[in-house]
Amino acid sequence: MTELSTLPIKMRNQPPRHGWMGVTLTLGAQVVEIDASDVPNNPVADLLDALDLAAHGLPSRVWWHLEPDGYFMYFIPDGDQVHFRIDFAPDSEAARAHTVAQGTGSRAHVLLPFWRFVRNFQAGAYTEPHWPPTDFSRIDVVEARIKQA
Repeated sequence: MTELSTLPIKMRNQPPRHGWMGVTLTLGAQVVEIDASDVPNNPVADLLDALDLAAHGLPSRVWWHLEPDGYFMYFIPDGDQVHFRIDFAPDSEAARAHTVAQGTGSRAHVLLPFWRFVRNFQAGAYTEPHWPPTDFSRIDVVEARIKQA
């Protein structure tokens, strides 16, 4: 398993267009390209929920739907560490998924890059028909929880 505390984690997006958004996740030298849909779920809103749960020490998952395939991101807290895994699932069937990348690092090192992605997405102020509304009202609270020792 990769120790993420030594690898930079970055997540960026292209501006969404009509419910589709290109997302690039970089874990060190490994790059995962995701062409995500906002149907049937809003993965950006789900990511904020997942970060909040992980900051509370609870495992969480985000489904990035590609219609029909999908990626599943898992955040699994273990004490002051968080295990991160991203799986690719043909036809979005989690039972058929295979791991694309994974690793473990401190809570802040693993969760903050994903939180920054959500913050940058918020700054884009995307609206329908390009992307559904996302409730960012607790984004600062989630950041504070992630940074708590």
